[in-house]
Formats: sequence, C-alpha cells, structure tokens
Amino acid sequence: MTFFNMAVKNVKMKFDSYITYFLSTTFSVTIFFIFCSIYFNPEFDSFHSGISKIGILFEISSVVVLLFSSVFVYYANSLFFKSRKKEIAIYSLLGMRKREIGRIMFYETLLVGIGSIISGIVIGSLLSRFFAMLLKKLMLGGAPGNDIAFQLTWQPASISIVVFLILFILNGLYSFKSIYRSKLIDLLSAEKEGEKAPKFSVATSVLSILMIVASYFIFLNFNGDDGAIKLIGPAIFACVLLSVGTYLIFQNVVVWLISMCKKNIKFYYRTGNFISTSQIVYRIKANSNIFCVIALLSAFTVTIMSASVSLYNALGDSIPIYAPYSYLCKNLDGATKHKVEKTISKDNKVKLNAVTDFDVLSTTASLKGYKVDTNNAYGKTITQVGQNFAIDIIKFSDYQKVVKDTEAIESKGNKGAIFVSKLSKGKCLFLDGNYGDEYNKQIKNNKVKVKTDSGIINFNILDVSLFKYIGAAHARTTLVLADSDYEEYFASKDLYTVCHYTGFKFENPLELSDLYKKLNTIIPAENHDKSYLEYHQLLFNMYGAYIFIGLFLGILFLMAASSIIFYKQLMEARDDIGRYEILRKIGMSKKEVLKSVRRQIAVVFFLPFMVAVIHMMVMLKTYQNMMYTLTTDSPILVYALLVVVIYFIIYSIFYLFSVKGYMKTIWSNNAVS
Repeated sequence: MTFFNMAVKNVKMKFDSYITYFLSTTFSVTIFFIFCSIYFNPEFDSFHSGISKIGILFEISSVVVLLFSSVFVYYANSLFFKSRKKEIAIYSLLGMRKREIGRIMFYETLLVGIGSIISGIVIGSLLSRFFAMLLKKLMLGGAPGNDIAFQLTWQPASISIVVFLILFILNGLYSFKSIYRSKLIDLLSAEKEGEKAPKFSVATSVLSILMIVASYFIFLNFNGDDGAIKLIGPAIFACVLLSVGTYLIFQNVVVWLISMCKKNIKFYYRTGNFISTSQIVYRIKANSNIFCVIALLSAFTVTIMSASVSLYNALGDSIPIYAPYSYLCKNLDGATKHKVEKTISKDNKVKLNAVTDFDVLSTTASLKGYKVDTNNAYGKTITQVGQNFAIDIIKFSDYQKVVKDTEAIESKGNKGAIFVSKLSKGKCLFLDGNYGDEYNKQIKNNKVKVKTDSGIINFNILDVSLFKYIGAAHARTTLVLADSDYEEYFASKDLYTVCHYTGFKFENPLELSDLYKKLNTIIPAENHDKSYLEYHQLLFNMYGAYIFIGLFLGILFLMAASSIIFYKQLMEARDDIGRYEILRKIGMSKKEVLKSVRRQIAVVFFLPFMVAVIHMMVMLKTYQNMMYTLTTDSPILVYALLVVVIYFIIYSIFYLFSVKGYMKTIWSNNAVS
C-alpha cells in the first residue's frame, strides 16, 4: 500500500475527526469564491469605474478575506495537527520514519483541502446569485432594476482553486516540517502542554484597565472635522492601546478575578464550581491570545454590522438634502423651457407635485467675525473672512416657495429652514454656507453690509441657519431679504450675476429614469443639476457596496470567531478525557459533569463576548459622532442591539454544539451512567 493510499484510507475511516476542519476550510473557500464571482459578474461591469468603484472595493475585500482565511485555515490546521500528535507518535513507535509519516500527513491535508475547495466552489456557485441580487438590491436602494440571471464564469473557480491549493500545500508542508522536527517524547506529552499554573500581576492588571480607558477617551474625542490625515495617528495609537489592554485583561485581570473566586471557600468548594473554576484558571493564560483576538474581532464585527445597517437606513433620508427638487435646471430660454414642460406633460408616469421658479442674485458682503470652514483630507481650516466675501441674495417670497415645495427637512448636515411668517424691511435671514455652526452662532443680531445698487446697505440678521435650499452641493452663503428690499436695492439686474432656477418636484422621482434622460438631452449639461434619481444612484451605488461588504465581512468574522472557539473546545475535550475518567470513578454523575462543562465553556464563549460588547458601545458612539452629516434620527443603538441579539443567538448555538461535542468526547470514552 502506497503512502497516498494510506492517506486516503485514513481520511475515509476518520472523517468524523476531520469534519470540523473540513467545514471550516469549506466555509473560507465559499466566502472567497462568492466575492470573486460578484467581481467578475458582467452585471456589475458598469460599477467597476466611477465613484462607487465596486471593482476596487471587491479587490481589497478579496485580499482581506484571503488573508483572514489564510490565518483561519492555518490556525485550524495547527489545532488539528496538535490533536493528532499522539497518533503520529504511535506511527513512530511502530517503526515508521518521520519522512514517511510527514508524507502521509501532507497527503491527508491536501486531500481534505481539495475536498474543501470542490465543496466551497459548489456551495459558492449555488449562493453567488443570491448574494449578487442582494448587492444589487442594496445598490439600487428601492429604485427599479432588473433581476440578475444565474451565470457562471471560469475566473472565480480558477482563482479560488489556485489560491487555496497553494494555501493547503503550504499547510501540508507545515505539517510535514512539524513532524520532521518533533521529538517522540514531545508528541506523546502534547496533550499536557499549556497546563502551567497561572500567575498574574496586580500592577499589570491596573495598567491594562488604564490602557483601555485611555483608548476609549481617544476614540470618543475623535472629531470628523479634523480630517482623515489628522486622525490616522490617534486612531492607530488608540487601536494599539485597546489591543494590548485587551490582551492584558485576559492575561491578568481575568486570572486575578478567578483567583479571588477560588479564595471564596463557600463558592469554590461546591462540586460544579470546584471543577469548572479549576479547569478555567489553569487554561486562561494559555488561551488569552485567542480570547483577545475573539473579543476584538467580535467588537469589530458587531460595530461594522450595526454601522452598516444604520448608514443604509439613513441614506434614503439624506437624498433630499442633496436634491431637494426631483429635477433642477437654471437659465432656460423660453423655447427650451416650453419644450421641457411639454416633455414632462406628455409622460404618463409623471405625478407632478410642484414647479418652483426663483431668482438667485450674486453680490458681495462684509460681516465682522464671519468665518468659513474648508474641509479636506488634512482637516478643517477655519478662515476669517469678514470683508467682501461672495454672497447670494434671494427674496423672501421665493424662499417661502422653495421651503414649501421641497418640504424642507432637518438633519445634522442640513439644519432646517427658518420658518417666519413675514420679514420686515431692513432685516434678513442668514443661510450659512458652512456645515458647522459652532463658530458662527454669534453673528445672529449682527449687521451684514451688502453691496447694492444704492451702495453699501446694512441689514440686521434676524436668524441664522445651515439650510441648503438648492442642495448640499451648493454650499454658498445666502441672504433672504424682504421683497421690498430686494426690489428696491437690486432693481438693476444687469449689475449682478442672476441665476433663474426652475425646480420640478415629482411624487415618484425614482420611477422616471427615462424622463430624466430626455430632459438631459434637451437641456445643456451646464444648465441642469443632478436629478434626485442621479443622487440616489450616486449614494446607494457607493454606500450599498460598502454596506454589503461590511455585512459580509461581519458574517465571516462572526462565523470564524465562533468556529475557532468551538474547534478549540473540541480539541481540549480530548485532553480532558483522563481527568473526567478519574472524576467518574470517584462517583461524579453525568449530570454533575454536564453542569461543570456548561459553566466552563460558557466562560470561554461569553467572556470575550462581554468584553466585545463594551468595546462595541464605545466604537459605535465614536461612529455616531463622526457621521454628523447623516440625519439625526438614525437609531444606531437599536440596530446595534438587534445585531448583538443575533450575534448572541448564533454564539449560543455554537456554545450548545460545543457542550454537546465536549460531553460526547469525555463521556463516551469512559462509560455511560
């Protein structure tokens, strides 16, 4: 019998031992294949360029999935290899050379890997259409669109085969190398590794708490106005503090707390507590690195999933901020305007709610203490303007029509319109072109000097708002003047740049793509703004892809985190067979053992989860502070609670399977009571 045949026979006979490893690797292949299939799907070719850049997003995400899968598969392979060290030692005792054993293990790893690749591609092929439809639905955001046909291309399968075949070959070589370098005594005593009595430091425990508190403080003081470049340094520093602090929490604080429980004689010397506490305290340090990774991974998972759902929910409310009108055009001559109105009236799909005509006049003004912010990658720059800055003028009656017809809403990035019944002569409403009002609040009740036909005229500022009446993209400071002032001081229109706007408000703006195309052919590009549908597509195409990837990676990390703990518990159960055999012989019942195992595994599963939830709350608060341009009523904490509940349910399922698998391993190998 050849070594390859022996490997095939081992896999067939002991497939139940391989099943967890096989499922874990199959899951990784499936996820990677789905990402590749969406990237190469012709339906998304139009999104590979432009602002959504779905191609780049999926390339980066595929690399993230691949790197994560590599670590995950390597870790699963390491645990699986460790569980078989005793078996390898028996082969060695029977006279097989290390090179021969290594070849068998290499072939076994390769066989399981090939099986995982085939299974992952088959499952991925079946699921790829569903996820492609989900992505398209997210990117359409409720707008009409075609279904995605089931189609397979050769690229996803070939890339998945090559990438994971290399990965499994490397894992096989790792197993071969580990066997070749191992000593027989190490293989025989492998199950006793990691059972050193734990030690802790009170000073390090305090330091870990201080590091986590410091990281929280940095995160919670992030300011979105500071820009990405300025935030990179503090973000990296805070992440390092959080990671190291979390690791030290499990290395010291948890061990310290469990040791304190052991000193409580009333608690410790109960049968169930005695066994479960002893098991945990002797393994806590050995697993502290895993606990740390799981806690951080879980916090990241819950955060991105909650933030993704919250962001997506807020997008629909954000579109009127960018496009208050369904279609906005300017400076149309009589013939063009007539043609536009005729085209709209002929379209049977159109449900026209309002048509607004208004003039916006440009001049200059001076206002002591007025500041303008410039947001860029390097952060916010606040500039003292004061003298001769550009300003737009709109008369009060036109302003009222715009507010009424657009049904102006209020949000953090687009503070609502100022509602007044009338505007007295000599007074004005100041619509600030900035996005942050914390440094311009003081201009209320001040006088603004405006250049007019009659020279410089002072107007008293009645109220200030961040309302962008034409849309958030038109961030120009505007004064609303009484009609009498407008007609008196700006009668000579030839002295100023005047834009005549016509805004159309449709009841069903997402269903009129054909109409917008016709209007865009009639009106020159410089005379019309993006339509409501175009802004809708722009936002949902870009953020829909982000949200899909966030949810997808969140599911991947969730399943991986749960699988790692599950797999680790099954491996440790094999090490505990001898211990529980002794407990059974001294009279401990199966019911008592089950109670002890449940407590022990509950700590392993839910301790990192509790730490993750605390981290997640801080991260979500940081996210909420940063996303100030979205609407104020995005209930991110509600979504977070929903995600945590789902996460907890999935975690609990893995927990129950772990308890069942653990009991099956330690009890079926002893006796059934």
